[in-house]
Amino acid sequence: MNVGIFTYSTVPRGSVVHAAALADALHDAGWDATLYALDKDGRGFFRPLRAALCLVPAGPAPATTEALVRQRAHELADFLAHARPGHDVYHAQDCLTANGLVTAVDRGVPLSAPVMRTVHHLETFADPALARCQERSIRQVDVCFAVSETARRDVAEAFDIPCTIVGNGVDLTRLCAAEPARVQSWRAHLGARGPLVLAVGGIEPRKNSRRLLGALARLRARQPQAQLWFVGGATALDHGAYRAEFDGALASLDPELQDAVVQLGVLPDADLVALYRVAQVVASPSLQEGFGLVALEALGAGVPLLAADRPPFTEFLDAGCATLVDPTSEEAIARGLGEALAAPPSQIDAGRRRAELHSWPRVAALHLSGYERISSHAGNALRRSLA
Repeated sequence: MNVGIFTYSTVPRGSVVHAAALADALHDAGWDATLYALDKDGRGFFRPLRAALCLVPAGPAPATTEALVRQRAHELADFLAHARPGHDVYHAQDCLTANGLVTAVDRGVPLSAPVMRTVHHLETFADPALARCQERSIRQVDVCFAVSETARRDVAEAFDIPCTIVGNGVDLTRLCAAEPARVQSWRAHLGARGPLVLAVGGIEPRKNSRRLLGALARLRARQPQAQLWFVGGATALDHGAYRAEFDGALASLDPELQDAVVQLGVLPDADLVALYRVAQVVASPSLQEGFGLVALEALGAGVPLLAADRPPFTEFLDAGCATLVDPTSEEAIARGLGEALAAPPSQIDAGRRRAELHSWPRVAALHLSGYERISSHAGNALRRSLA
């Protein structure tokens, strides 16, 4: 059996990282796995893969998110109509590529295999067209996976569609392989300042970036040199209004505090791994997540973790391995950052042990069970139709 896995981007984001790691884990298990990534800038994928990689040409982004979703779906459908890849499973990791696969089927492209989708989290769209795209990407596929009980419940409540939970994983070997020169370079960049609070995922409403900024201001009353560095931010969605609010809040702070907030954007994977070694805390006080992959990576890297005291974090975290806080309170986040900075070695050790329970081979095994089940059903249906 061979599997085609589809992701909307070549730069790191939770679902993109999941897609790449799953493809490699399936490859390592002896399966023929190919990762297809929509490539809009020609710079290639963000890290090397052991699985096969196919970059799908994608044009510049149009003016609106709705137009972007439609364009990307048609770009993928056009590619499939031309390339005609033969897979036993077509597995989309997001709304964009799921719509592309469904569009290809609607056009009559003979995929001749089940189409699956993993739901990492549901978005709440004010635009009816975007809401329809999300619903189509879930209702019109053969099977849905979910990365957490929270995501499974959200899909069931919104669409009455069942999902199989496949979880998320962490590559401990990758996290232990930080390049000394990169670590030293980032430490030199930090200089005598610190402690360093690292937030991965960019400036977004669901990442709770504004409250984290306010919490830093409170933390610096006790830790005057504390720094907050944001990494990442690649997304297909338009968060311009929230970003403007964040920038306004940042501009209202005193200059020294403004200098303590560094927005690094999307970095090479090797730099993110190095930054885990430099940071004293990884902060993930998100208001909404599908799983919280960054939290799992922080545990695996041995960095004290602050996370929201709500699902899905509480599905795999507790006070023994992380500092959990009310994400709606700046004071609670600030207090939690102080507690995380003083995390005892026992909490860090417990975090590493917790991360070890979430391996990518385990995630791949859960997928294989789902792949084999739906492929068997599809094969039986085909045999019945030919009888």
